[in-house]
Amino acid sequence: MREAQRLEAAKGIIMKVVKFLVLALALALGFSACGKPKNTITLEEAKAGRDQELFREAMNAIRKGRHDEGRILLNTLMNTYQESPLLRIAKLAIADSFYIGGGSKGLAQAEVEYRDWVQFFPTDDLADDVMLKMAEIHLRQVVAPDRDTTHARQAERQLQELLRRFPNTDKKAEVEARTAQVQEILAMHELKVARFSYELRNAAPGTQLRTEEILNKYPNFSRFDEALWLHARAMADQEDTETAGRDLARIVRSFPHSEYRPEAEALLKQWGMPVPEPDPEKLAEGPPDGKGMASRLVSFVFGPKIDTSPKGVIIDPDLKTEEMVARAKELGGAPRTLEAVTPGAETTTNERDARPRRATGASQDVQVRPGTPSEQTGQASSTSFKLTNQSLKDLKSEGLPSDVLKKLESLKNKEFSGAEEFLAVVKTAIGNEQADKYQSLILKHATSSSKGKESKSDGTSKLLRNP
Repeated sequence: MREAQRLEAAKGIIMKVVKFLVLALALALGFSACGKPKNTITLEEAKAGRDQELFREAMNAIRKGRHDEGRILLNTLMNTYQESPLLRIAKLAIADSFYIGGGSKGLAQAEVEYRDWVQFFPTDDLADDVMLKMAEIHLRQVVAPDRDTTHARQAERQLQELLRRFPNTDKKAEVEARTAQVQEILAMHELKVARFSYELRNAAPGTQLRTEEILNKYPNFSRFDEALWLHARAMADQEDTETAGRDLARIVRSFPHSEYRPEAEALLKQWGMPVPEPDPEKLAEGPPDGKGMASRLVSFVFGPKIDTSPKGVIIDPDLKTEEMVARAKELGGAPRTLEAVTPGAETTTNERDARPRRATGASQDVQVRPGTPSEQTGQASSTSFKLTNQSLKDLKSEGLPSDVLKKLESLKNKEFSGAEEFLAVVKTAIGNEQADKYQSLILKHATSSSKGKESKSDGTSKLLRNP
């Protein structure tokens, strides 16, 4: 009897606890429903000056980390006040909010929004700033050279596209510095693979391809002498001592402080080849400064450090709301335009570049560097250029060095649309120094054709007529 009473009492207590928990849950749900209503993108009745109020509220929300709320306010501005001078600034601020929020998904969405903005306003005076921010999205995600180089390559392409479209941008120095940083990482990646191929796998052809990527694309690489050394060894293993000898001579002449110089001189003597004298200017420069152990350790553990701005193009979290609104009003007037080259070119660069590849067989993009005559050609795309057998014979009779002629043979009978593209491929094939020295001569003897009519190129005069 007592046992039954105890069971009944226990059941009663359990039921009370269950009822209490159900009541507490219901109250919690009720209070949460009474909180702030879910934001939606809505149209509102247009009022004079309301667009500026919406922008101010959006900036305040984003400064406080409420990015979704800020984007909804900006979308309301864009949908309701389609004639507002703040329209293009509001669209750009949405992209900035994703960039400032960070994270892989946020950065990916920021890139989509920035690209969309550039397509709407391709010659706006902020277009170069936006394209730089698109590059910074990938620079923020660059990892160590022995890891995936996808973001590094996308950043490189974006930076090169920026300078190709806006060669006179006021951010040119910054863009070139960022390009040098990312190319150092890409070159180091190729060098590490080349070391692995040669030292662990004895794969001379693979080593040749990897080192040629460095020699043709990254002339300012800090370990360029090592790339020359590995390329020379790979070519020697394939019984091409002529090419190997040129590499070794270049180490002795251009890198007199290199650790590979003694071995390079020894091999040249062993093969009966002349040993050149070191370049006096290079000799006077002194050995390059190496990184300290601590710096190398940090780079190894955490990856390369590339400084990027945490600020957006419009939104600066360090500024007060009123300061950002004032800046937006200033930029919201009639947009000035930048002078962009190659009208009609695509503004997005994350897709595979359709320009011709290097003739050496490696699958990297041809690089069009700023500051070269390729920026100044203005050559119509209807005119194509190519090197024929007769072109090479004429160049030989003009005294073009045999090593340059040999490299140009890989371009023989290949047609390139326009002087800009032709010079870019020539530069990639023979190197920056030789291209700058002989480009006028090469253009002079290249065969050009326009609308099916082929003739000897008058490329030099066309460059002068089309600055």
